[in-house]
Amino acid sequence: MGLCDLHIHSYYSDGTFSPGEIIEKASEKNLTAISITDHDEVKAVEIAKFLGKKVGILVISGIELSAEFNGRDVHILGYLFNEKDEKLLIKLKEIREYREIRAKEILSKLRENGIHIDFSFVKNIAGRGAIGRPHIAQAMLEKGSIINYKEAFIKYIGNGKPCNVPKYRLGIDEAIELLKNADGGIPVLAHPGNIGDDSIVEQLLTFPFAGIEVWHPDHSSQQIKKYLSIAEHKSLLTTGGSDNHGNRPTKAPIGGIIVDSTVVDSLIEYKDAHL
Repeated sequence: MGLCDLHIHSYYSDGTFSPGEIIEKASEKNLTAISITDHDEVKAVEIAKFLGKKVGILVISGIELSAEFNGRDVHILGYLFNEKDEKLLIKLKEIREYREIRAKEILSKLRENGIHIDFSFVKNIAGRGAIGRPHIAQAMLEKGSIINYKEAFIKYIGNGKPCNVPKYRLGIDEAIELLKNADGGIPVLAHPGNIGDDSIVEQLLTFPFAGIEVWHPDHSSQQIKKYLSIAEHKSLLTTGGSDNHGNRPTKAPIGGIIVDSTVVDSLIEYKDAHL
């Protein structure tokens, strides 16, 4: 039985590892399958599939989308969709363009609070990635504006903090349909424990999610048992992964949170049955 990590971020979003480095680290951990689930971006998927095939690692298409429900930020993982779907790519481009607008607005607010950082400096840190708050936090750290990475979010750019600007968020139905319409993508509710209210989780699961992320670094053993029970009761697929972001402060290394290969088998079987 193989081991799999289905929640990894590359340098095409807010991680620091290239697809090649991710495949290398997955191989070192003897993983048999992975999914790179970048925020609003799919550039890593085709590269990782090619490299994974060379070393016997199955790479399934993945993404992490941001959605909104009653004013709350909700993340949705998508699996086994067509990463070349035209409508999906158009929407992702729109989201990424807003990311740059948002970053500039955050930097403007930081200037009002005495922290001066050029957009070009942040853009350089983001490199290939879709620009986001982690890149701004890294810029603040490199400029000496903060003592450590987390301080940026705690004091300035975290949700509800004075310099934050809301991200582009899809509606729940919109995000799910975007995935399903990309050749039968599978929508999964990401890290429900981070939502902070299981009554909200129950409401969210009235939407047509196919699965729920059970195993995640932020989930306690009690939460894992709870979400497994919910998945069984509602006949939902279960997934899990490290949510690794490379060298950025991260809760688990690649392969630090794993699921067995039957999880991937179930995803594939679900897709085949619903096409």
